[in-house]
Amino acid sequence: MIAPAVGYIIEGSSINEPAQVYDCNVPNLLDDVFDLSDNDSIYYRDNFLNCAHYNFLSLPSASPNGPVGISIVLDKDSKNYLALVRTQAGNERVKIPVDNIKASWWRRIFRTGPSPYDILKALGNNYGGLKLITDPRISQALMNLEEKQTIKGFKFGILYAQEGQNKEDEMFSNVQTSPEFEEFLDFIGDRVPLEGWTHFRAGLDVRTGTTGSHSIYQRWNNNEVMYHVSCMLPFNEKDKQQLERKRHIGNDIVVIVFQDGDTVYRPTTISSRQVHVVLLVKAVKLDSDPNQRYYKMAVVSKDNVPQFGPPMPANGLFKKDQAFKDFFYAKLLNAEKASYTAPILGVKLSRTRVALLKDVSEAFVK
Repeated sequence: MIAPAVGYIIEGSSINEPAQVYDCNVPNLLDDVFDLSDNDSIYYRDNFLNCAHYNFLSLPSASPNGPVGISIVLDKDSKNYLALVRTQAGNERVKIPVDNIKASWWRRIFRTGPSPYDILKALGNNYGGLKLITDPRISQALMNLEEKQTIKGFKFGILYAQEGQNKEDEMFSNVQTSPEFEEFLDFIGDRVPLEGWTHFRAGLDVRTGTTGSHSIYQRWNNNEVMYHVSCMLPFNEKDKQQLERKRHIGNDIVVIVFQDGDTVYRPTTISSRQVHVVLLVKAVKLDSDPNQRYYKMAVVSKDNVPQFGPPMPANGLFKKDQAFKDFFYAKLLNAEKASYTAPILGVKLSRTRVALLKDVSEAFVK
C-alpha cells in the first residue's frame, strides 16, 4: 500500500505478511486517547476559580526555564492540596497530601498551619523567583490563559485519490468520487450542513458558503471532529493546484487518504510541513464474504513523531463495524496527540505557552 521512504515510519503495509481480518476489540482502547471533557481549563474552573486558592507567578528572567505559573488549592475533603503547574513544557497536575507539608517551626508553635510558600515547597521542584499574587484579578487572567490553550475540537483532512493517481495535484483536483468513498464518509461521520452550524467548525465558513455546503462531522469519546473533505470543498477550474482546498487540508496535522484501486502511495505525496501523519484507507470485498465491506488501512508518519497506538497489524483487513470505527478514531486522535511533540509542532506550542505565561506574569508580578 505504501512505498518505503527515508524519514518516514510505516505501519500496516508489510508485503511479507498475508492480509487477514484483524480483531479490533483491543483491550483498554480508550486509555490515553484525547478526551476534551477533561482539559485544564475545565479542571481550573471546577477546582480553583471560585474557591480560595493560591496563585504563584515568576517572570521569565527569574527562572532558567522561562515563566512559571502555579495554582494551589485545598481539595474538598481537606486531605490533599491540588496544584496546576504551568511551564513552557506544558501543564502538570500534582496532588500533595496534607500530611506531607511541613510548616515552619514558629507556625507550628502558634498552630497557624503551613504558609502558601510551605505548600509550594512541598511540590519538590526548585521553581525560582515565584511570587504569591494576591490581586483578585489573577484568577480570571489564568482562566483566560487556560481557555486560549484549550483544544475545542479536532480537524482532519480527507483526500480522495482515484486509481492510478500518485500526485497531490491530481488528488486535490478530483470532483467526481466513487461509491466506495461516499460509503466510507457515511461510515466515519454524519453529513452536516455548514450554513448555521453551531458546533465545532474547524475553520469552515458557516455563513456564506465559501467552503462548501456540507462536511463530515462526528462526536466520539467526548470529542468533536470536523473533517476537511477535498471533494466537498470548492473546486476552482482555473487553479491547477487547488490552493483553496490545500489551504485547509495542507494545514491539518493528520490526513486520511482514501484510495481507489491498488496504486502504491508515496509518503512524500503531500507536500506540507504541517501534515505529520497519513492514514491510507482502501475499500475491499472478500469472495468468502461478498456481502460485507472490509477496509485495508496503513499508517505513515514522519519519523520524528513518537510511536502511538493502538498497534497496527502487519498487514491487516478491518471489518466495517463499530469496533473498527472505534479503532480508527483511537488511531486518528492518538496520531494528532503524538504529533504535538514533534519538533515543528512542539516548538510552536511551546512558544505559544511561553508568550501567554509571559503576558500574565508581566501584568501581575511587580
